[in-house]
Amino acid sequence: MPDTTPSSTSQQASHWTASTTRQSFLDFFASKEHTVVPSGPVFPQDDPTLLFTNAGMNQFKDVFLGSGSRGYSRAVDSQKCIRVQGKHNDLEEVGVDTYHHTFFEMLGNWSFGDYFKAETISWAWELLTEVWGLPKDRIWVTVFDGDSSDGLEPDHEARRLWLESTDIDPSHVLDFDKTDNFWEMGPTGPCGPCTEIHIDRGGADTDPSDGADREHGVNAGNERFIELWNLVFIQYNRQDDGSLVPLPAQHVDTGMGFERVLSVLQGCHSNYDTDLFTPIFRSLEKQTGHSYAGGAGSAEKDVAFRVCADHVRAVTSALADGALPSNEGRGYVLRRLIRRASRYGLQILGMEEPFLFDLVPSVAAILGEAFPEIAKRVEHIQLVIRAEEESFRKTLQRGIVQFERLTSNLAPGSPLDGAQAYELYATYGFPEDLVSLMARERDLVLDATGWDAARKAHSDISRSTGSFQQVLTPEQMSGLKQTLSTYHELGPAATEGEALVAGLFQGGELDDRLVLDGSPFYPEGGGQVGDVGVINTPGGSFQVTATQKAGAIVVHLGKAAGDLAVGDTATCKVDTTARSCTRAHHTATHLLHAALRQVLGEHVTQQGSYVGPDRLRFDFSNPKGVTAEQIAEVERLVNAAVTRGSAVTTTLEKPAEAKARGVMALFGEKYGETVRVVAVGDDSIELCGGTHVENSGQIGTFVIQQERAIQAGVRRIEAVVGAGAIEHLQEQRRCLETAARALKVQPAELPERIAALQADMKLARKQAKQTSGVDQAKVFAGLKDELQEQGGVDWAVLDLPELTADGLRDLGDRARGHSPNLALALFGRQDQSVPFLILCQGKALDAGLGAGDLARALKPILGGGGGGKPTSAQGQGLAQDKVPTASDQIREAFGNALGS
Repeated sequence: MPDTTPSSTSQQASHWTASTTRQSFLDFFASKEHTVVPSGPVFPQDDPTLLFTNAGMNQFKDVFLGSGSRGYSRAVDSQKCIRVQGKHNDLEEVGVDTYHHTFFEMLGNWSFGDYFKAETISWAWELLTEVWGLPKDRIWVTVFDGDSSDGLEPDHEARRLWLESTDIDPSHVLDFDKTDNFWEMGPTGPCGPCTEIHIDRGGADTDPSDGADREHGVNAGNERFIELWNLVFIQYNRQDDGSLVPLPAQHVDTGMGFERVLSVLQGCHSNYDTDLFTPIFRSLEKQTGHSYAGGAGSAEKDVAFRVCADHVRAVTSALADGALPSNEGRGYVLRRLIRRASRYGLQILGMEEPFLFDLVPSVAAILGEAFPEIAKRVEHIQLVIRAEEESFRKTLQRGIVQFERLTSNLAPGSPLDGAQAYELYATYGFPEDLVSLMARERDLVLDATGWDAARKAHSDISRSTGSFQQVLTPEQMSGLKQTLSTYHELGPAATEGEALVAGLFQGGELDDRLVLDGSPFYPEGGGQVGDVGVINTPGGSFQVTATQKAGAIVVHLGKAAGDLAVGDTATCKVDTTARSCTRAHHTATHLLHAALRQVLGEHVTQQGSYVGPDRLRFDFSNPKGVTAEQIAEVERLVNAAVTRGSAVTTTLEKPAEAKARGVMALFGEKYGETVRVVAVGDDSIELCGGTHVENSGQIGTFVIQQERAIQAGVRRIEAVVGAGAIEHLQEQRRCLETAARALKVQPAELPERIAALQADMKLARKQAKQTSGVDQAKVFAGLKDELQEQGGVDWAVLDLPELTADGLRDLGDRARGHSPNLALALFGRQDQSVPFLILCQGKALDAGLGAGDLARALKPILGGGGGGKPTSAQGQGLAQDKVPTASDQIREAFGNALGS
């Protein structure tokens, strides 16, 4: 195998860089008449069974199920993937070893009913040994040795092809059972035998025959013999009863872990030592002042480096495709990744301030060429990650306060309830080892059994909330063909027509589901809701309340009545009123997007949308708030486009050609071989598969109802058009007139009248404070009495529960003028928090005291946060019961600095 000495490694890496290796894989199969297909989004838009794209085959799943097709029969790609769950993908293992990742690339080549085993095996051998130059004597392969329970013979064909079409050592072809060498999509559906390619990474002093050792060789779960490539031959369909039937067309699905093969080509024993990671490490080293040891370094800081590098790659790729952190589903996974990396940076690398966001440019430099969407969205990604980091630091402090509450009444040696302690992880991101360490520091023992039980219960809940309901199961999809959709046709065919019933599914948690061989109903997608309406047959009817897609199959959801059967002729009729309103809102969304980019800048990109008959919702990236004047200008531009009554035209184009001429494409969307380009005169042009009006004048009045932030860097506009816009304006006018009558002024006079009332209220509050508030003069007199002189400095630490943050600031202002040489700490109360103020001036500064440092040092005690300049600092703690401890710490600091 490649020599792994430093000089050799450098020489290999200089040739087989990540970029050249990836491109060589694509070029090799392109030379074999494969179509190079772009990576799909890292989270699938049209597969509700997956949180994230976790394999290269995901974007071709409909082809394997027989419900979709492509305009090519051979494909090759490098697919972005994220895996964060499953028995081989425990998140807590990522970073601890050198080969687990959350984000990775899957290189793959595909055959859809074209070539099969012979070409797959010979091409794999050619690429590995002739193009990449891997040593043949270090390569091992496994083949399927049959399964009597399924009535399957060993894969004699694959074994024969390895021995006849390659010059592999015959002793390196091993037989394994279906656990290792039979691939299945799920309990039912397409499946077949596979042959796996492994490489021996042992040194020159190892015995090459070790690979055949079932205890220590191939498939024994060690780092010497690693799997490089899995070649799957999809030739059966698993039925509901567990039996296997041959597929009418045989397919090939291969997958190679890019990070893994790159480490081999670059002579690295760790995936993290390749040039997919080293630039990130260099950036992290500059930030932290620590160095990454490389290899299999197990020191805490090396683990922290790997965690940070891996997680920022995963989060960056997901955010670039349009995902956002949240408290559920894939958003919750992203939040966990950011928090886990942030905690490692804080706890192990000493990064007190947000730092992950600064690694994004390095990630973009590495991956941006292969995945341009990452390079284009660096600013947005940084903004979102930084906001999450800042939020987590606040959460972390609250977690420390919660830990104090859990343990404050426990005697030394007591157990710390595992279920309650686990909430520190679920809510605040504290891992088990950290909680256990904090418990030991208090002479407590973490209840590990309770923790594990709580973790299992939480995982069950997370799985149920994070998984999506499948509209059709693989077995239900089996045998169904791609639906012929007519919703884009002109005239009546767009909303009505005849078709044959292809499938009817009833029972379970979902509504009844009806599948036709053709349909005018638009299935939910691209933010647009699915059509509603009715489908009639000679013996029954089906009320359609929603329309969705399962691969290329249109599924009508609703309620069946009467006698419906497969093969019946059905008459379809879409609710044209709902369709018309939805079309108007969809075209208005395009005009809104264009107007936002014109007013705010071309950095604006769509983050999500809802387009229905009742309203539209548009989420977009923008780093700061949108002013009222900007909202008004956006609204004016959209209405101006509506007034122009421009024709809405649709053309079919190739994606690359459309993008080359400036057509707007949406991040995170997966486009086919041809795309629909929707243009609204000269005002807007986008890729879109939805339904639209014929000219912009059909939209009617456009009104923005509200604009607000939904997340750092992401804002939301809700708007209505047509009759809904008129209703909204009339309601606004009624509210305005009601308010004017209540204040006895004309509507135009309302702003002035409200401003006057606000001024009156402010004055009243000030007067009330002066007459009934704390006597600041008396408090100040007490402060002066408490001041004691030490080292030429007047100092005091006072707990003043009667004062709020405003009161502390007022008292501090008075104290500044009282003594030029002052060291003062004041603690107050406000609701459930602890406002505090620290002042240092004159000789106190000369003695080495700094208000900002003192304030920051209170965070571990009080929680919350605080900081400022050497002369003045303030903050807000969360633990009121810890004020005496905080006061003692400040007194000790003052005393040590000032001496006697």
